[in-house]
Amino acid sequence: TLDLPEQQTIEPPKEAPWRIAGEVLHTYIVCESEDGCVWLIDKHAAHERLRFNALKERQEPPMSQLLLQPLTVDLEADDYAAALSQLPLLEEFGFACEDFGAGTLLVRQIPSDIRPEDAAATVEELAEDLRLGRADPHGARDRLLQTMACKSAIKAGMHTSPAELRALVERVQSGEIQYCPHGRPVAVKLSRYEIEKMFKRV
Repeated sequence: TLDLPEQQTIEPPKEAPWRIAGEVLHTYIVCESEDGCVWLIDKHAAHERLRFNALKERQEPPMSQLLLQPLTVDLEADDYAAALSQLPLLEEFGFACEDFGAGTLLVRQIPSDIRPEDAAATVEELAEDLRLGRADPHGARDRLLQTMACKSAIKAGMHTSPAELRALVERVQSGEIQYCPHGRPVAVKLSRYEIEKMFKRV
């Protein structure tokens, strides 16, 4: 006779104590929790926080993409000077830039999670972050991370898959993320009583 392995009992996945009721304005996730509350979750702010945390904890250099056509970015004089003084730091963040002269940076490479059409605006904001952070290098790094997180996060108004929405709601409902990197709340909670009061049912 053959020795058969013991039969294992596979437990069904535990149902989440909330459900996604939908998405409105391609920006806010509507979620109902089992305690009878309704949540409005700002998907951009929630994803921005997730991206910020991931970037801050990252140990390895970011994946980069080489631009088919190098990009020129014109900067204000102070931002230009700040960026030139920190080209190695920009490279650490995935941006291969060089001086093109007369207040212009030439960008040859960007992080893979930044869309090429967002590259110029991102470099402009990073240069401003570097200028503002000259007196506080640690603060400058956080500002750079905030800008990177914002530019690589799901945008308000964009279509988001059900799986992506669910992943965001899980992180918010677990309490892992409550505020975006700029300090704005990622969700608003309305109790059944508050909703019924709006409709003068109580």
